[in-house]
Amino acid sequence: MSGPHAGEEMTLRELGLHEVQTTPPSATVREAAIRMKQEGIGCLIVVEGKRPVGLVTDRDLALSVIGGKRDARTMHVGEIAVLRPVTLPITASVQEATRALRRHALRRLPVVDERGDLVGLVTQDDLLRVIATEVGELAEALRRQLSSDASPTARAR
Repeated sequence: MSGPHAGEEMTLRELGLHEVQTTPPSATVREAAIRMKQEGIGCLIVVEGKRPVGLVTDRDLALSVIGGKRDARTMHVGEIAVLRPVTLPITASVQEATRALRRHALRRLPVVDERGDLVGLVTQDDLLRVIATEVGELAEALRRQLSSDASPTARAR
């Protein structure tokens, strides 16, 4: 992965996105739960064609079935999904993604292309990894500067 040049912000395209798992709104809650378990994931993006129209999490599934006392074999994902999810364009910067997650109190966001078609998923963990790497690189540069300033050659200048 090649990062942006100095002064440029990394985009979601450069970040690399998670392959996203999708489901139609007509899938049953049970089918969605089985998929999440098999794939080891916590959410599915609800799509119509290639367009994201909703997002359903493992928590949504549990609360709707247990709390609503409904049958997971007959209830459809479209009934419980968060509809019209917040999305980001693939050209958005990491900073824009961070702001969107914070502003909307979300842990994950679908990412779309220029046509509005789903191309991936970005998560809080993805952004934390990038920010932690940047902070680590900054700390290393500072450490090098401080150690060179403390060297006998630097003091003699």
